[in-house]
Amino acid sequence: MEAPPLRYLWFFLILLLILAASYGLLAVFFIGIAFVPALLYLNWFRNFEKHDPEPWGALYQAFFWGAITGIILAGLVNSMLMGIVELAAGATVAIVVGAVIIAPFVEEFLKALGMMRAGVKEEVDEVEDGLVYGAACGLGFAATENLMYGLEFGGGAGGVTLIIVMRTFSATLVHASATSFTGHGLSQRFVHGASWRVVAKYYLMAVGLHAFWNGMMTLTIYDVLPGIGFIFALIVAIGTLQFSRNKIRELDEKRVDLTYQQKLDQQPSAGDWWSQSQSKWEGRGVAWSNREAAHRQEHTDHKKQAQRRTEASVSRDEKARDGNDWATYQQE
Repeated sequence: MEAPPLRYLWFFLILLLILAASYGLLAVFFIGIAFVPALLYLNWFRNFEKHDPEPWGALYQAFFWGAITGIILAGLVNSMLMGIVELAAGATVAIVVGAVIIAPFVEEFLKALGMMRAGVKEEVDEVEDGLVYGAACGLGFAATENLMYGLEFGGGAGGVTLIIVMRTFSATLVHASATSFTGHGLSQRFVHGASWRVVAKYYLMAVGLHAFWNGMMTLTIYDVLPGIGFIFALIVAIGTLQFSRNKIRELDEKRVDLTYQQKLDQQPSAGDWWSQSQSKWEGRGVAWSNREAAHRQEHTDHKKQAQRRTEASVSRDEKARDGNDWATYQQE
């Protein structure tokens, strides 16, 4: 697992400076228990993809989108919409509507926008990649949200720690699983050109999971389903996480099998091997015959040239002899 790039250290530095004023050195501890488990989850998700795992640079872009930009935008939009509901129907209704309707729709949309960043989008070349990058966006969002919830509702150091740890093993899994659904829809569009309706379908699945979790937590808080709602929701969260894990591995193995089959298809069959070998030897036979014919022609040409040279030499000798005989006759 690679450490986060230096360009993201300013984020932790700002958090540290803000929290140090109230908690001193405990600020480092709070940041650690909020972010280290989320990064370990990210490494776990990345390792689900055994073949061609995603580069850490792109994963960190998705993670810190959720941890910084996504959480800030979600806080602003949620507050604005819940304020409108509170003015119209009161504080209690605003809390319930905000938890079950507003937050799921707003947060799942804003978290998934991290996959639209150029550095992330260009790395999505397999359908299973969207599940990993979607989870990365959700994990970053959850890490910051866990820290914020702990500081807001925890009271003392023990309460802050308890809330962060409890949410690390519950809400964090929901954020990762839910946004991985939307990421899966986006990767189908990036890789196969699927329509936005496909993306919307997976986005609504993410919203449904998030809304179910928040609904169960709301019922638990208001003692409608004390304890039972949390346990039931946690079982669903773990189940959806397992679904995402299995889906990543299934698609990863399928792609490897497809690549292997494509390579096999490119290899010649037994008949092709025989045809290629036969053609090769026939070609060599033709070439050998052509060379032999050329050699024979060359040998014939040499014989003809030698014969012509011999005939020319004999002709010169005869002419010379005739000339010598005529000269002798004149002298007589």
